[in-house]
Amino acid sequence: MLILSSFIRVFLFCCFLSSSFSWAQDQAAQESGPNVPVGMQVVQVTGGYRLLVPQGAKIRRVGAQVIVEDDKEYFSRRFYELSQEIEDLKSQIKQLQDLVVELQKKANREDGKAP
Repeated sequence: MLILSSFIRVFLFCCFLSSSFSWAQDQAAQESGPNVPVGMQVVQVTGGYRLLVPQGAKIRRVGAQVIVEDDKEYFSRRFYELSQEIEDLKSQIKQLQDLVVELQKKANREDGKAP
């Protein structure tokens, strides 16, 4: 089971690398008709080349090297960002629920005065 899990991680990592590095295209080929797959984006790199990377992937330059964050960094960062967004949504839902309860109480008080 552990070997299978390691194999899957290595396979996914290889897929990630191949999708981000092997798709480097020169500017002439990119201008002739970009076919950008869903979930990917084109990033301009020095030397007139463009790099096809996953959307939202962090890219840094060290000298002449262009380094795309690896899968562990990408997934952990995205997980953290999504968990923060979920927490924000939970607080917004709580505020809206409190507002609904307050409006229901106000409506009940108004119904009592109306007759």
